[in-house]
Amino acid sequence: MSKKELYSKDILEWINEAIDLLNGNKLQESYEMIIKALEQNPNAPEPQNLLGLWYELQGDNDMARKHYRAAYALDPTYKSASRNLERVCTIFTSDSKVIDLEDEILKELKEIKTGYRK
Repeated sequence: MSKKELYSKDILEWINEAIDLLNGNKLQESYEMIIKALEQNPNAPEPQNLLGLWYELQGDNDMARKHYRAAYALDPTYKSASRNLERVCTIFTSDSKVIDLEDEILKELKEIKTGYRK
């Protein structure tokens, strides 16, 4: 299945909305958008990665790892999931924590939506 086939207009909107809500620290609303996207397409890695972010922001690193691993298993080339999984599995000080909020995937999704890829 191609990337374009994985993403309906709705799933793209839910992913974008979830990212905006996560950035705004609106965790309950972001959870609802992530679950909608996940239910719409359980084979897309982005909702799994976002759910991992959501759990990590809740302080539940075990569940975060589970969802980062699921995202990575769905697409091993998905860099956001790989970086987030590496970060949550690494011991570090709290000031070195940098969460990958999907900058790459937003660009990629826009390319898929417009039909333009480099």
